[in-house]
This record gives sequence, structure tokens and C-alpha cells, in this order.
Amino acid sequence: MLLHQAVPSHLKVFSTVNVRASDTDFYIPDLVVVPKGRFESVKLMFTPEDVLLAVEVVSPSTKTRDRATKVEAYAKAGIPTYWRVELDEGPTLYVYDLDGDSYRGPVAHKAGTLASLTAPYPISFDPADLIED
Repeated sequence: MLLHQAVPSHLKVFSTVNVRASDTDFYIPDLVVVPKGRFESVKLMFTPEDVLLAVEVVSPSTKTRDRATKVEAYAKAGIPTYWRVELDEGPTLYVYDLDGDSYRGPVAHKAGTLASLTAPYPISFDPADLIED
């Protein structure tokens, strides 16, 4: 909801869409941010060039892929920003920004602190707000 509430009118936030990271690799991020016009023509399959942000919420069944495999795949594909949310850490938001063909970071934002982010658009929130009481 935080992303939806702050999204500028020229962008869209979607859940459970397909991202074709390569000719053989497809992923389904928990959330993506894409330019609004791309959704009108693409529907449910996006190329990495369409995706400004990919978000994964780590669960016991996805932790290896979210912490390692997807970090490498999304960077190699050129997705500019990747957020990994670790719910069992308070929660903690890990932010990866593309630097060439790999990600810098991650920068960790822990519950109880304000994460002030600029990509893919300005948004500030406490990672604690990512879970319901």
C-alpha cells in the first residue's frame, strides 16, 4: 500500500506479474513498478527494461532465491532497483541500486528508522509499517 499511495501518475505498481530476465529465466516479483504506458501494451509479461523496481518479500520457501539468485539475475538483467524485505528481521528493507552490471549495497533500513528513498520515486517510511499489528 505504501508504494501505491506514493506512486506518481506516470508509473504503476503491480503484483504478481512476470518478468523475463533472460531468454530462459522468468521471475514473478512480489511487486514491480513500471511506466504506466508499458502496462497498457504489455499486460502480464514485462522485460527488464520495463521494470524500474522489483520487490521481493522473503519467505522460508524463497529465501535462497530472493537473497542470492534474484539479486544476481535482476542486476544482470539491468533492473535499476531491487528491494528485499526480510519480515523476520523486524522487518528490514534491503535496498540494492544498480551500478554497472551489479548492485551496490545493499543498504539496510531497519524497523524503527525512517527509510527515505528516491528510486524509483521519492518515498519515506518506517519498515515497521510493512507489517500489520
